[in-house]
Amino acid sequence: MADNEIFDDPEKLKRGLVKVLECVATISSAAAVVNPIFGVAGSLIRVVLHHVDDEDIQKLKREFGSVNRALDEISQQNRQALLQIRKETLDKQYHEVEENIRNQFRKFMEIVEAKPEHVQRKKDDFVESFINDKDDQNMYTLYDGVMGKRKLFSQPILDVYMKHSQGDRRVMENLCTRLAYLFCIGFIALMGYYGILGDDLESRNEEWEENMRNVQEKMQEVLRRCK
Repeated sequence: MADNEIFDDPEKLKRGLVKVLECVATISSAAAVVNPIFGVAGSLIRVVLHHVDDEDIQKLKREFGSVNRALDEISQQNRQALLQIRKETLDKQYHEVEENIRNQFRKFMEIVEAKPEHVQRKKDDFVESFINDKDDQNMYTLYDGVMGKRKLFSQPILDVYMKHSQGDRRVMENLCTRLAYLFCIGFIALMGYYGILGDDLESRNEEWEENMRNVQEKMQEVLRRCK
């Protein structure tokens, strides 16, 4: 994992953003998509918290918006591929977590894209919305669902899809890509929330680096079992 500091200058941050997109677009690297996001998220959070507002940062904000739209498009394509496997209970539970994470990220991006005079109001809106959308529990629920810790989900997400797809590699690669995307945007929103509240970002970052390594290993393990 690269240190966050390598993303301090605009060109390195730009390369980091491009790397995220390339990882997501490459199915074989689906589980590894989470690796560069920590540095990218850290830089974006510093922009938001410290109100840095020069031309280079504005350009980076626009570029990140473009990257996110591309990520979302890939995710939507994968969603269509996964519709062939409908599991009423699991899908309903999973859908709520996904929608909450998407909304939390959308509200965070409103801060990033806000004019300086509107930043504080957008921060307040983000914190209120984040709490209303089940706070940080969405990421922990998604993590537990992928790792097979039975809480909200009646069965582990990956195991359910493996069974219903009969180990179809394309289906499972699509699912891993989609889950990786959710972890990426969820992590950015989560760190933004902790940052605004003044929480210890370093310890939170370390916690989720370990969690994402676990997710990556779990996904790779499942993909090795595919046909």
